Amino acid sequence: METSSLWGRDWLIPLRRAGADEALGAGDAAEVNKARAKGGWYVDSALGGDGDAARLGGTWAALEVLDSLGRLDDLPAADRAVTVAWLRSLAEKPRALDQSSALARSLKLLKEPVPRSLSRIAVPRTDDFADLTPDDRATRLADTYSYVLIQEAAGKRPTVNRRVWEPVLRDGAATLPYEQLYELVLVLKAAGSPKSVFAPVLKRLDGERLDDGTVRDPDAYLGNPDASLFVQRLRAVAGWSHEDPGLLAALEREEKSGDVSQEGAERLNRAALRKVTAGGDTSEQARHLCADPRVLPTTVTERNARQWQRTALICTDAGASTAAPTIGTWSADTPDGVVAAATVAVGLADSGHRDRVPSWITADALKQWARNPDRFTSVYDYTLVVRAYALLGGALDATLREALGRGVTPYKGCPGLPGLYQVGRGDDACDLKTTWGVWTLDRQLNGSMGWLPTGIPSDRK
Repeated sequence: METSSLWGRDWLIPLRRAGADEALGAGDAAEVNKARAKGGWYVDSALGGDGDAARLGGTWAALEVLDSLGRLDDLPAADRAVTVAWLRSLAEKPRALDQSSALARSLKLLKEPVPRSLSRIAVPRTDDFADLTPDDRATRLADTYSYVLIQEAAGKRPTVNRRVWEPVLRDGAATLPYEQLYELVLVLKAAGSPKSVFAPVLKRLDGERLDDGTVRDPDAYLGNPDASLFVQRLRAVAGWSHEDPGLLAALEREEKSGDVSQEGAERLNRAALRKVTAGGDTSEQARHLCADPRVLPTTVTERNARQWQRTALICTDAGASTAAPTIGTWSADTPDGVVAAATVAVGLADSGHRDRVPSWITADALKQWARNPDRFTSVYDYTLVVRAYALLGGALDATLREALGRGVTPYKGCPGLPGLYQVGRGDDACDLKTTWGVWTLDRQLNGSMGWLPTGIPSDRK
């Protein structure tokens, strides 16, 4: 939801409908209402507010969320009229099918009739389906899905060629990406296909189910430089080799692709990953980025402490030196304030500026927090506080050892990942960053907690 404020919430609707009532609540309705623009549309943080396509996508998602919470009728009449007028103005000219489906569905949610100009659209052809490329077939399926949404919003039964789409589902149920599988199921349910047609889909989902009831999606495990960099950090903490030809090959493929991000932080991340995996000299690009205040802040506050520490660590991985930043002051009397202070102390130490920790961040100020893990919302935040406490001279006495036993040890392992550590405090998923925080803390404590792995992995990975 931090990335996509509206669609992130829209994706939680099925979970709420399946019984997870806490997935969405009144606070989400309030956040959605904040995304409303004066022109009647809603702005999703991932899509932006410019262009009809982005505005339609954001508006569709917003109305779906409000409807699922029973809050759509709370929209003031004047605001509703503005939104309806804006939607109707967009229906006056032809547009792409995905935009038309968002438009039709939005009008339906607002209990407004769908204009005939939208519902008169012809069903996408299927007579040439066998001759299409895989990409074109995916596009044809997406268009058919949009067509079905439009017809259903208009109260009409879609005209879908079951003789084409049912074999596609049967033959692809075991291998198609989940998004295409979803679209196929919706299309065929709208066409009236019997339940037996969907049996292969149920088999696929049951076969991908994990011990905790969730369903894995192997196609979503694309990986990224950030996660790979944490893997290399884990190898370093454990004393394992950084050599990984497969990782270098994947990095080269990503850098040669046309859609690789050119944001400064992403370029720095890739430079650091190449440095720690392949060795060699520090790149000029990394030096330039680590000297850019738009990438690495030169003044650290409570609000940007995490960003600064994370970027400074990446610069260290990339072999680029960094200047000591100016550190602000804030009250270390709340969990957030304490974590920010600890983040500064740890970040300065990890980037070679341990002597620049400000005088107001002391072991005495962190002592009681280090002894009370229950005050923090994640295992990682707690390990940062204890790391800072130890860096500043705090002792690993019996009280702290007992606190660490309560605050870290119980969170080791999850299904399929027995050696990693859970995010904690209600989130039992294992996490690379959390594991790195735990292992780094134990190394700082000379392995006294026994959290570091022993030996070399049998497969050396």
